[in-house]
Parts: sequence; structure tokens; C-alpha cells
Amino acid sequence: MRLRLPKLNAFAKAQAWGLALGFAIALHFTSQLRYGLGVFVIGTAAAWLGWEMLLGKTAPSARTDLRAVAYGIATGMAFPGVGFALAALVAWGRP
Repeated sequence: MRLRLPKLNAFAKAQAWGLALGFAIALHFTSQLRYGLGVFVIGTAAAWLGWEMLLGKTAPSARTDLRAVAYGIATGMAFPGVGFALAALVAWGRP
């Protein structure tokens, strides 16, 4: 049995690249500042799913120009930022 990855368009590749880079950076700072890793992961997943539900259909998935790729990278990097902000908010509210 051969396992194959699905063919991704340019926007999906850019978003995955931004998500991987943003996740690594935010995970580093979450760990350094001793914020909750679980809250960070849940916040990142919630931001990603929320974006896919609300704005996913309007994403420029069929385009391959620089503007669409930059938008994909920026949105991919924003999801872990939301998770980091949620982890920071929970850590700030902890007694």
C-alpha cells in the first residue's frame, strides 16, 4: 500500500509553509515564556478552523500570483499567533 500526499495548489502550499513557520516560532516563544502548550495548540486549531469556515471559500485558491501566495503565507502565520495570544491571555489571567 502506497501512501500519497494530495496535490496542493500554490495557495495551500503557501498557507502550509506559513503555518509551519509560524507554529515553530510561536511554539518556541510559548515554551520559553512557560505558557500553556495545550491552550496554544487549541487556540491555533480553533483559529485555523474558524478561518476555514468563515473565509475559506473566498480564499484565492485558484490563483498562483505573488499576491495570493503572500496572502497564504500571512494567513498561515497568523493562526499560531492567535494561539499564542490565547495562551498569553490564559497565563495572564491565572492567579
